Amino acid sequence: MTKATTTEIFNDILKRIEKDPEATKANIGGVFKFVLTGDLDESWLVDCKDVAVRQSDDDADCTITVAGEDFLAIRDGSLDGMQAFMMGKLQVEGDMGLAMKLQEVL
Repeated sequence: MTKATTTEIFNDILKRIEKDPEATKANIGGVFKFVLTGDLDESWLVDCKDVAVRQSDDDADCTITVAGEDFLAIRDGSLDGMQAFMMGKLQVEGDMGLAMKLQEVL
């Protein structure tokens, strides 16, 4: 199996949050920014207020900064997100309460 591209991953995230937009707004209700560093060098917003996903470097309630390859590993399950955080591979800035809801998005 080949690794998913970031575009495929964020399209999948969009499908997940669009399944029940009212629940997404009520249960998560914040904006995540994923800053992918290294070879990927991309920024994506996952907007659970407006139920949208887009490639953007706009402001967010919670910013997650992680190397692109680590993000892909977290997404495919070969790296645990909490372990990545504890190892310093993943940094979180902003609303920590919102960050705790990240698993509902990923």
